[in-house]
Amino acid sequence: MAELGRSMEGRALGPYRLLEFVGGGGMGVVFRALDSTLDRIVAVKVLSRQQSSDQEMLKRFRNEAQSAARLDHENIGRVHAVGSDDGWHYIVFEYIEGTNLRDVIARSGPFDLSRTIDVTVQLADALEHASQRDVVHRDIKPSNIIITPTGRARIVDMGLARLHQVADDNDLTASGMTLGTFDYISPEQARDPREADVRSDLYSLGCTIFFMLAGRPPFADGTMVQKLLQHQQDEPPAIETLRPDIPRQFGEIIRRLMRKDPRERYQRPAELVADVLECADDLGIELSGPRPTVAPLPGPQRYRVRNHLPWLVPVALFAATVFMLRIWPPGGDSGDEKSTVPSSTLLSDGSASYGLWRVMDTPESDMQKASLAEAIQSASDGDHIELAYSGVHDEPPFVLVGKRLTIRAAEGWRPGIRFTGGLPVTTDSSSGQSPDAPTVREAACFLDSSVLRLDGVFVLVTTPPRGATKATSLFVLKGASRLECSNGRLQMLRGFDVGSGDSILRDGFEEDAFVEVMTSADGEKQTEASEIRIVASTVEGEANFLEVSSAVTIDIAWSNSTLTDALRFAAVKGSESGAGVEPEIKARLSGSQFECNEAFASLRDSVSGPLLPVLVIVAEASRFRIPNGGALLEQSGVSDPEAYRAAIDWFDRGSQYQGSPIFRRIDGAAERIEIDYASAAQDMDYRAAGGE
Repeated sequence: MAELGRSMEGRALGPYRLLEFVGGGGMGVVFRALDSTLDRIVAVKVLSRQQSSDQEMLKRFRNEAQSAARLDHENIGRVHAVGSDDGWHYIVFEYIEGTNLRDVIARSGPFDLSRTIDVTVQLADALEHASQRDVVHRDIKPSNIIITPTGRARIVDMGLARLHQVADDNDLTASGMTLGTFDYISPEQARDPREADVRSDLYSLGCTIFFMLAGRPPFADGTMVQKLLQHQQDEPPAIETLRPDIPRQFGEIIRRLMRKDPRERYQRPAELVADVLECADDLGIELSGPRPTVAPLPGPQRYRVRNHLPWLVPVALFAATVFMLRIWPPGGDSGDEKSTVPSSTLLSDGSASYGLWRVMDTPESDMQKASLAEAIQSASDGDHIELAYSGVHDEPPFVLVGKRLTIRAAEGWRPGIRFTGGLPVTTDSSSGQSPDAPTVREAACFLDSSVLRLDGVFVLVTTPPRGATKATSLFVLKGASRLECSNGRLQMLRGFDVGSGDSILRDGFEEDAFVEVMTSADGEKQTEASEIRIVASTVEGEANFLEVSSAVTIDIAWSNSTLTDALRFAAVKGSESGAGVEPEIKARLSGSQFECNEAFASLRDSVSGPLLPVLVIVAEASRFRIPNGGALLEQSGVSDPEAYRAAIDWFDRGSQYQGSPIFRRIDGAAERIEIDYASAAQDMDYRAAGGE
């Protein structure tokens, strides 16, 4: 190709004079050229005559022109024309001044986090544009990204892009060329290029981001075959181990991009843009250019349900309706007046208005406050609080007693709340602050017979180190309270550990928790269920999502959301015999992912709490992963095995289970029993994925 390129310098193809050979590859040679018609510099890619006689290569070449012609984005190289002259086929692109990303890193070293985030947002926004026009690049890599002198990133070379049509059976090795580059190719694209979609481009982008930070691809060593196998089977190294200055929050974004299963990655580049912008806001990083407008994400997927669970159909329809109503923006945002509430925000008592408070940096009226704490103190039952700021604000913990409150992001803002300090919580305190009882944990938000709705908000709390004597809960629910979180994120970050010699060993039920549920008074039977609703949200942190040590009933609806890096989804203790009722958790899980390091659920009874916890799970099209090899479900205590068997009902439709062969482990008074997934299939509607 280099010899061909040098021999063609000075030649004219139509109105284009080839001034300088720039480079070449499997799809032809590229020249810096002069467009004599418009007197401008352009880039011209020329297909050799030998390649032009190959119908497959000619088809690819034309496909590149068609794909590129559909795109018009500042971060994608634009196509100007396509033509042929004297047997030479060529495509004319805009000429982009700059250096490809591979050479930039080779010369100057890896990027810092700020520059990496800046480039990532540009590339992801470009891929969103391409995806909306049905174009899949299929060869995202550093050498196909040009960094201009002003720092802008441009994607070039659509030679492997696919437009509408499905690649044929020879697509992987046509013309002796591999479809994709071994260091950056997604697992599914390596298996069959016809499976590649925008999620494959996102995988390759994840590898490219890794390269920007590490100066090498995630799987840099080995032969071609070894690299392909590594992409198929091995987890990439955590970028934080190579770059300790990279925060875990951004490392998680890279890991999600490089999940082996496309369903576990970001499904659209717009989702990636939203997360990266959130990370930038949290870290105080400013972009060099304008912030892209993130398109609305698609609503929850709908799945078929088996006939023996017909009640799930109305439940699913109801959940979808509630989700749509929750994200429909209320009208009448007048700042300092009561607003008429549309049907989507009618309160449970039928009232049609609420007070609308706004939290902003520079309040200008009585209905505008400088902090969430001030707004909560001023708000009445049923009021809404809009957070009209971006970034994270520190706030003190708060208590709601007999109050319904909605906290939501104002349109166009991405607010975060970081709670500092905690309220002391005891098992027999009606206010959460009893001075006479020992404090067993601290809470950031204490709900007593209250309803709290969060919409589009990031909530963060830092937990004490592992050696601390008190655990932390983000939310404590008491007296049949209700917690809702939609389109948001809940995160718990661990503080620095004390020395191992001072560490306090906990039994798994006094760990930090996102939500703890307790009765309204010690030993009192709770007649109404506490409710938890998680929709289109992410929950992340080394904690149990739910912890229960009282005789309560809990109803959970969890859809299109993710629980990651958690200890357990639920940790539940048996209740005292005098309570009259066992703890009961009912959860409907749909289209979601759960990664729990210890177990999905741990249920424990004891001599002091002999009433067995009851767990009823309906899991639909979800993914469960126990990376440390523990059982999905754990039961232990003093009861006999048959009693334990009756305490859990698990119904499944189309979910995946990974990380351990053990579905259920029972450690009762008599013996240990382990039930694998094959045996569990006899007791539930179970379908394993990939033999896992």
